[in-house]
Amino acid sequence: MRAVGVKALKDNLSRYLRYVKDGETVLVTDRDKVIAEIHRPTQLLPGQVSRWDAFINEEERRGSIVRAQTDKGPSLGALRQLERPRRRVDLQELLDEVKSD
Repeated sequence: MRAVGVKALKDNLSRYLRYVKDGETVLVTDRDKVIAEIHRPTQLLPGQVSRWDAFINEEERRGSIVRAQTDKGPSLGALRQLERPRRRVDLQELLDEVKSD
C-alpha cells in the first residue's frame, strides 16, 4: 500500500496508476490526512470488468489472496508456440521415471 499527496499524484498520475494496475492500493492524502483510496475495480462495470475479475480484485484488496506475478516465466502465448513432441509421450511412463529419481 502506498500513500501519496494530491500534488505528487497529479504530477505522477501515470506512475501511480501503474501501481494500481499491478494490484497495489494507493492512498491519497491532503495535509497528511487520507482523503481517497485508489484500487482495482471491485464492482461489476458493464462491458469492462467481468464478475470473476471484480471478485478477484476485491479479494486481493482485502488481502485474502495474492495474485501470481505474471512477469516470471513464459507467457501462455509463448507456450502455445512451442513445437510439439514428434513422438507420442506416455505420461504414466514419464511419471514412473520421475518418481524413481
